[in-house]
Amino acid sequence: MSTINYFELFGLPPAFELDAEVLQPRYRELQRQFHPDRVAAAPADVQRAAVQKAADINTAFTTLKDPVLRARHLLALAGHPIHNESATVSDTDFLMAQMDLREQLDEAEGAGELAGLREEAEEWLESLGREFAIDQREADWAEAADTVRKMQFMARFIAEVKAREARLDDDEFDEEMD
Repeated sequence: MSTINYFELFGLPPAFELDAEVLQPRYRELQRQFHPDRVAAAPADVQRAAVQKAADINTAFTTLKDPVLRARHLLALAGHPIHNESATVSDTDFLMAQMDLREQLDEAEGAGELAGLREEAEEWLESLGREFAIDQREADWAEAADTVRKMQFMARFIAEVKAREARLDDDEFDEEMD
């Protein structure tokens, strides 16, 4: 099964750096152009093709707007897909830093501490994105794959912090309602 080139679908160059100002309008344009309702009176095979094209456009947009998914897609296009179960990050300094962040998250009690951790992780994720862009330009696929794994760690950590922040907000709301 071949990988659909989402960059090609959106008429964009295959690069990690992406102009977000271009992505959203192009998505809306493609949605209008290929919406299944436009072929509602067409034969079933044409309708199925339109539904598949619309699904591809939605998946492409989701992939391209997310830096981790975009990096994974670029690796797959280059013939170096990441299989989550087959490899881990080998950078022990990064792994130690991850353990430290997780300990800080476990010990964080207030919204300020959580916000600080989230901001630190978001900055780290942005830095890893810049590192991935360099790896990609240099076609250093082994390093690029390792960088993507680090990005995945950071993205999961950010999601965990946001979930904690949301629970804290819910708890504060519940206390206000009592």
